[in-house]
Parts: sequence; structure tokens; C-alpha cells
Amino acid sequence: MESFSGEIKSVKLDLKACAVSIIAEEGTGLKGIEYTGDKKLEPDAVFADGVLTVTQKPVGIFGGGIMAVNKPRLTVTLGKDTVLNYFDIILRAGDVSVDGITADWFSEVIDAGNVTISGCTFLKAEINTKAGNTNISKTNLNQTVINANAGNIQLDAIEDLGRYNIECKVKTGTIKIADECFSGQNVSIVRGDEYPDFIKINVKQGNVSVN
Repeated sequence: MESFSGEIKSVKLDLKACAVSIIAEEGTGLKGIEYTGDKKLEPDAVFADGVLTVTQKPVGIFGGGIMAVNKPRLTVTLGKDTVLNYFDIILRAGDVSVDGITADWFSEVIDAGNVTISGCTFLKAEINTKAGNTNISKTNLNQTVINANAGNIQLDAIEDLGRYNIECKVKTGTIKIADECFSGQNVSIVRGDEYPDFIKINVKQGNVSVN
């Protein structure tokens, strides 16, 4: 895969079977992009007008479960001082790790895989998963929406939870917000309605913890 560098505004990833690592280093702009794994699964990358676009062709039935789809890996390195307009990830299968980036808009749609986000700043974020766990820590969030069919959600906010409107719904599972904990069927918690910033989480099967 050709590697790129330069000033960057946005990132768009559309992948079928691949682990994804987004990391930040000192400086600004796009620092580099690297792929390791099966050549037949190697994505195509285009960097034009400040937008990095990476796409992967459809793959056949992938044996070996999540370990197999995580063997191919895409790594995108950005400067810590870069502020993106948007970062958009669509992924059929694989784990995603995002560390230290800043974006006005962050969006993930994942069919099967775990999401780990740490040390980031997002004005708006939306994460949609069908199967997998989501863990968000040390991250500055303003307006956040998380939807999951099956999986656990762990969100540790930097800011005091008192500054957010919080709405959590679980069809089957447990919701824990600070010192409140409820479990069972069709559980919901709503706190606050007067703030511009919010956290909204909707899970069909799984546990939610917000601290």
C-alpha cells in the first residue's frame, strides 16, 4: 500500500475484514498509513484534497472467526494537533482502536467487532454496532449516540456527568450510571433535560456503564 502524508481534513474508511488502528503522534496532518496482512485483502487508498479514503473490496466467507479478520491490519497515523472535520468508519468485521485524535464529527458502523476509544476529543460522535463491545475512556465528548444490538458499553467521561442529558435504554441487561444501577427487561434511565450536551445509549442485549 502506498503511504501518504500531508495536511488532512477528513478520513473515510470502508472496510470488509480488517482490524483498524488509529494513532496520534506529535505534530499535525496525516503522518502515514500502513497495511499488514494478506495481499488479497489489501485496501485501496486515495489521498486527495485533504481527504483520506480507504476502501476494501468484498471478500468471501472468512473462516476462523474474529481472530482471522484481525490478522489484516490497517494503521492510520495522525498528528496530535490535527482537528478533523469528520472521521467515518464502516467495517464489516474486525476490531477498531482509536487513540488521541480530535474530530468535529466521528462516526462508526460495525457489523462485528470491538471498539476501543481513548484520549480523543469529539464534538459529535455516533457509534453503531451489531455485535461487539464498546469501551470509551479519557475522551472529551459533547454529543454522543451509541447503538448496539448485542454487546456491552463502557463509557468513562472526562467531564462531570452533571453537564449531560443522559438517556440509556437496555432491552435485556443492566444500566449503571454513577451510583445508580438497574437490571432486567426494558430498563431505561433518563437524567437531565436542560443541557445542550448529551449521551444517548440504546442496547438490545448487554450491559451499560457510564461514569
